[in-house]
Amino acid sequence: MLQGAAGPSYVGEWALFCDYTTARGQPALPTTVDALTGFFTALPARPATLARRVRAIAAAHRRAGYLLSRPDHGPAAPPPPRPARHRWTAAGPLLAACPTRGWPHGLHGRRDAFLIVATIGLDLPHRDARALRPDAVTLAGSGGEHPDDQVSVADQDVPTEPDPRACPACAVVRWLDTLGVLDGLGRGSARMDLTAAHAPTRDSAHQHHPRTPQRWHGAAILLPAIDQHGWHDDYRPITTRTIRTRLALAGHRAHRATSSVTAPGTPSRGDREADASPTPATTAPQAPQSLDEVLTLLDGVADDADALNARITALIEGHT
Repeated sequence: MLQGAAGPSYVGEWALFCDYTTARGQPALPTTVDALTGFFTALPARPATLARRVRAIAAAHRRAGYLLSRPDHGPAAPPPPRPARHRWTAAGPLLAACPTRGWPHGLHGRRDAFLIVATIGLDLPHRDARALRPDAVTLAGSGGEHPDDQVSVADQDVPTEPDPRACPACAVVRWLDTLGVLDGLGRGSARMDLTAAHAPTRDSAHQHHPRTPQRWHGAAILLPAIDQHGWHDDYRPITTRTIRTRLALAGHRAHRATSSVTAPGTPSRGDREADASPTPATTAPQAPQSLDEVLTLLDGVADDADALNARITALIEGHT
């Protein structure tokens, strides 16, 4: 009876747990804190496999009615919801970490910045971003309802930020200028232009107006395929696979840039090692001791894992 307690989807994982508890003379349903700790310690596995085993154990106890409602307070309480983060706030660190000069990384970096604005800032699906053409962009001074400092892409206004390195409008205009040189004058001119360029700083002037002449109007697409040497294809857009790769690389660059900067007032490594006395802020939280708490936490982990898998599937299906 225990073998099917977790449901047909988790027969193998639940059977493995039952075999372990039987061999150790420990109960499987309801189980104990010691049994759970021993099981996950004695049988290490990849994160995806561990998550599936957690779901199997939680599902078996949920079916048998051993889980209590999650309390509002205490170690078994669900974590507080994360505050919603505006997509432009998420785009800022990625834009700031994109290279803007040099060859060919400056070329890729400027295209990456425009890609970040389109897919993260404007929330365009990948297939729509790669199909963008010059007529999708409205720049400052072009007339109509747009003010003099407004940049618009795909009928959406692109905001500005105080820091030129993280300014979405600057990122759009920088890429349009580079695309115009690359498409209108060729790879050699783009290389000289980017080699001589200066990387923006916090105190640099904003660039919300493109340089003249605006050769980017003659480009076939706004996100062309560019190889590792800086050669581009006028009419072949970036692939969705490359989009995912470049966005992941941008995230890695931003994380590395953030982790390498020590915030003001943060003690140095030597200071942290010298002051080894625990404080309330650094003391690890007490682990749950009761079986009800452990099983409730397992149930929450299973739900969170299922929600994450569903979200990943939706993102993949929506961007392919």
